[in-house]
Amino acid sequence: MQWAQIKTLFIICFLILNIFLVRQLIDRQEENLSFIPEATREDELALNLSGLDNLSDQTYSAPLIYAKNYQYNEETLEEVDALDNQRAAVINSTHLFSRFDHPIDVSMDDPQRLREIIDNNILYGESYMFWERDEQANVLIFFQRIEEPVFYNQHAVLLIQLNRDGEMVQYVQTRLQQEEDSEEEQDLILQYDAVSRLYYNSNELNTGDTIDSIRLGYHNLISLPNGEQVLNPAWNIQVNEDRNYFINAIEGHGYPRNRDFLQTTVASFTDVIDNASENNFQFIHTEDAEEEARLLNTIKQSLISVYHTIIEVESE
Repeated sequence: MQWAQIKTLFIICFLILNIFLVRQLIDRQEENLSFIPEATREDELALNLSGLDNLSDQTYSAPLIYAKNYQYNEETLEEVDALDNQRAAVINSTHLFSRFDHPIDVSMDDPQRLREIIDNNILYGESYMFWERDEQANVLIFFQRIEEPVFYNQHAVLLIQLNRDGEMVQYVQTRLQQEEDSEEEQDLILQYDAVSRLYYNSNELNTGDTIDSIRLGYHNLISLPNGEQVLNPAWNIQVNEDRNYFINAIEGHGYPRNRDFLQTTVASFTDVIDNASENNFQFIHTEDAEEEARLLNTIKQSLISVYHTIIEVESE
């Protein structure tokens, strides 16, 4: 009887000891795990994206820019008049529509040659940066530079239409003019921070994406009632060679991707032709009212054709 009690007591003690040892083992394992560092955001970004070594760790600063629509005045019209092989119309003093008498061949495979053609045949061509070619609409899109490119702004753009042979046939140009007074320069977020915010805040980037390049430009922040625009510094991030994103370089939030920019811009330019009164037209290299009417109609119909092409492609 006494031995049976002692035996039971030993069994209970061993059970308690085993429970204690198991508890100690679990605590030690948890303690060891706590020393394993969690993956940082930087590690996660480096693991999921390529091309981060293309980013600069340099600090940048830039001001807000106040700008207004450029007015094509008499001096400007004389400069347009000096351009050969084209007839032009300035509407509302803000939009320049021009059509070439003879199409001009452009070489998309030679950027330097393209630059020369634009500079020699288009008013202030040197102040526009080539952005892209819309293959379906056969349109070249250029953005005006005010120190840096102004992204996706209908008032700072050059659209050049090509024919089926890849030759320039006409163009529409708008410009912004910087006001003399601008704000002091502000510190910008780092390029790396712009990519990080795009990755974590927008869900636009996917695992395996490659950051091709990042450059500074300007994006419209607000349009004021007096016609002025406030342009904000923005980081343009190119991904996988065919996607462009824009991050506010001061506040860090993203901008829309402007997928319908060409469509809305072409529609806007067509409306300018339709809605302008007769005294808001100024023509260059035309001889009479009949020729002016034909010129406007040809330019307008060409723009309408581009618009319908875009609509048809989107509906497919």
